[in-house]
Amino acid sequence: MRGQGVPQGDGAELVRRYRFYGAQFLLDTVSGKFYRITPTAAFILRALIDGKNNVQLTEMVERRYGVDRARAGRDVELFLAELRSLGIIENSSH
Repeated sequence: MRGQGVPQGDGAELVRRYRFYGAQFLLDTVSGKFYRITPTAAFILRALIDGKNNVQLTEMVERRYGVDRARAGRDVELFLAELRSLGIIENSSH
């Protein structure tokens, strides 16, 4: 079962639509927009592309950055909300 907020199959769509350029830039091949991203954003986006759900993303951020689960979960949710507002991922009813 997928995590709330990340639609099933979204990782495959992200793979087709977005391309990383170095560690700081992301190209939307559909709109032609470039995004400058942080290393943490790149880490989470790559995990989304690999099909990770919100719970897995939270655990990965917690381990990688040594923050507590509450902060990791909050950071992941805020980042996913930003991705939704930019149209990078869609809202989900899951």
